[in-house]
Amino acid sequence: MSEVPEIKSDEIEAASDEVGSAPDTASLDSVALSALLSSRVCHDLINPVGAIGSGLEVLDDQDMDSTMREAAMDLIKSGAEKAIAVLSYARLAYGAAGGYGAQISLDDAKSVLGKVFEHVKADMEWLLPGGLAAKENVKVLLILGYAAADTVPRGGVVAFEGTVNEFTIRATGKRLILQDDLVRALSGDTHEIAPKFTPALIASKILSEVGGVIKVEKTDEAIEFSCVFPAK
Repeated sequence: MSEVPEIKSDEIEAASDEVGSAPDTASLDSVALSALLSSRVCHDLINPVGAIGSGLEVLDDQDMDSTMREAAMDLIKSGAEKAIAVLSYARLAYGAAGGYGAQISLDDAKSVLGKVFEHVKADMEWLLPGGLAAKENVKVLLILGYAAADTVPRGGVVAFEGTVNEFTIRATGKRLILQDDLVRALSGDTHEIAPKFTPALIASKILSEVGGVIKVEKTDEAIEFSCVFPAK
């Protein structure tokens, strides 16, 4: 298994089988980072909220037949479920859940990710233990889990293995796509970063702050995101 070439040794410190430590992202100021993350959340919400609006428009039309009204209700229901899933995920992954230095329930993380995976092509396989874990670890886990789902756009399985202090997220599927921009964001590169990859940049910043390390690998069979956090 070879390392993805975009992750250079001068960007992420690496040695043989050890993962590299993510660099600081201080070159992107807090206002710009906030704007990028807000754009990402809005992008995730626009489709389900738009579906709700379209369904309500149909229900407002008194001339619509019962079949169309049933279809509109289904559209509203699916849109609402996806919007709730995205908001619940964003609250836990990006928000101030638990407060500074707090722990987050891995069961909560599994639950919010599971709801998100109901609206993507990939299936989730959760093999991590339950219980409480450091907030930083869980947030990185959530961000990488969602990113891994995007690497199998035609369907597949995203498996979460290991422990919360040393975990691997492995994506397998019919087609594997590892975007260069995602790799760069995980390495801490802020140059021309798009809103879509802002969460990956945040994961890089978290890892840098706590002394964690990350490694991304791609083969013909799988894409793996591996993280190791220092023992507390």
